[in-house]
Amino acid sequence: MTRARRFASVSLVALAVAMGATALPATSPAHADAPLSGAITSATGERLGGVTVSAKAEGATITTSVYTDAQGNYYFPPLPEGNYRVWAQAVQFERAVSNVAVGKARAQNFVLKPITDREAWIRQFPGDEFLAALPGDTPEDFRMKTQVRKNCTGCHSASYVLQHRFDEEGWYKIMDLMKQVNVNGTYPRPDKRITPNIDFHQRDLAKYLARARGPGESSMRFNLLPRPSGEAARIVVKEYDFPTEDNHVQTNDGSDWSLGTASESGHMAGVHDAAGDRDGNIWIVYSRPSRVTSYARIDAKTGAVKHFTLPDRRGIVAGSHGIVSDENGILWFNLRSHVQRGHGGLAKLDPRTEKLDMYVPPTTMSGTAGTIDADMKGNIWVTSPDGALRFNIAEEKFTEFKSKTYKDKHGTATVYGLAADSAGNGWWLLMTHDLVNYSDITTGQSHEFKLPPEQSVIENLTPEQVKLYENFVVPDFNTPFAWAQSPRRMGADKNGPHVWIGNSFGGNLARVDINTKQVTLVPLPNPEAHQPYQVSVDKNHNVWTHLWSTDKVAKYNPATLQWTLFDLPNRGTESRHISLLEREGQPMQVIVPYYRTRKVAVITPRSEAEIEALRKQASRP
Repeated sequence: MTRARRFASVSLVALAVAMGATALPATSPAHADAPLSGAITSATGERLGGVTVSAKAEGATITTSVYTDAQGNYYFPPLPEGNYRVWAQAVQFERAVSNVAVGKARAQNFVLKPITDREAWIRQFPGDEFLAALPGDTPEDFRMKTQVRKNCTGCHSASYVLQHRFDEEGWYKIMDLMKQVNVNGTYPRPDKRITPNIDFHQRDLAKYLARARGPGESSMRFNLLPRPSGEAARIVVKEYDFPTEDNHVQTNDGSDWSLGTASESGHMAGVHDAAGDRDGNIWIVYSRPSRVTSYARIDAKTGAVKHFTLPDRRGIVAGSHGIVSDENGILWFNLRSHVQRGHGGLAKLDPRTEKLDMYVPPTTMSGTAGTIDADMKGNIWVTSPDGALRFNIAEEKFTEFKSKTYKDKHGTATVYGLAADSAGNGWWLLMTHDLVNYSDITTGQSHEFKLPPEQSVIENLTPEQVKLYENFVVPDFNTPFAWAQSPRRMGADKNGPHVWIGNSFGGNLARVDINTKQVTLVPLPNPEAHQPYQVSVDKNHNVWTHLWSTDKVAKYNPATLQWTLFDLPNRGTESRHISLLEREGQPMQVIVPYYRTRKVAVITPRSEAEIEALRKQASRP
């Protein structure tokens, strides 16, 4: 046990430079006495279920979205009175828009017109629709589809690249660029290495993509997924805008599907992880270089954003990554380089007082790296570059656990995801090598096992590919072996004996029994198109994950073995995190930050009884 170097508690009013805060209104805004509601039909009069309907007040930064039921009707929760822009959209239909004075008018019907231009409705697709449509029936097409799935979606959604069309030489030139870009977007890579998978398959991939998304007839076969229904259509989604820097204007914030998936350029990306406090406000950590934001708070009622700026030792803004709330409602996050360059620390934040404490591991240990969790025994776990650290809150001590594998002939085993189980042990993932490490807090030792590979991919390898992978060196964690599961991030059932792993390129969740270490792979509804990232487990043992290469959230019920997919009302969300806010006497909320389109979504499930109450309220004279 080694005691942490602790830095004095300070008020953030004195320490942080609070920027961009909007004053709260003196009184709460009046709400309309009847919900905004209406019906959605097609041009032929068909009632359309599962249509996304969104409303945003003039000058506001909060967008509220709901979905139509099987009869094509929608019901918003009570909204503050005011003038709203309301729109409805569904794939293969034109977006319908209207202005509504909530409080004076309360019903708004829409008629959706079909889109006849094929490319126009293809631009509306989320990433899983693109991946599912790629040809993969022949052995060669299956090999190329695997390469697209595992090398062209490591840093961005499939919809971002496949919304475009290029000929063979165009696709070849794009890959010539991408094989030299690292995970941070640096070109060329500082180490001058290239992505071996793309380099090896470059010509074949160019031919494959030109057949799928080239100038001629497409080999892609789109089989549109059904729109949300039942539980998936009863949710309310509130999306909070996060302002751009330098007065940059967003030309595409993802709310208009016809514009396709947005670019990251122009200060768009950066909202990485988010967690709610006990007052319902949202705290985000910011992973991109910034002049103003180390972390920030979003007021859940008004949408006002308050930035907190902490300089690092070079005089620039210190970045952050990973955030969690402990059992007492205190927030913890990893803070990069605020005190010692290259040696990350741990930040403790009281959300009500904004008081911040910072702790830095001794220089004899590795610094913090990013992903974080709280156990139920008074400890915070956080990843380090070569393992994990446990911080005892009461004693202010760090304990270090090293990964069993750090480097081998295939390169550095990169640590990313982490979770603390119900017994108080930490688990962390080595994404590049498909390895799972875990602690034994009774002995201070670490242990390790390997996830099973994608066997169908191994069985389809050519002799040339087998030779390639014998001496394969991984440049970074987004350039995997063809058969890799690529475990991104994970979550623990705090009331049960399992941890759950999001296997991003394997298209499944791995359920691990913390006692026996038995691994069970639970495939997503479409493993070739659904890519999980972070995992969170609620108090009822339901497992939640966001499908980061598409615009969906998934819930798995282990008792019924059933999946539910929830559509997000935005295109190109590219989320890196999901967290749950469970408060006594209030509905659970699912918090999903949008990395690419710079928002934070809060999803609130509604029961059939709640919808029925709104329906009756809307029908009153």
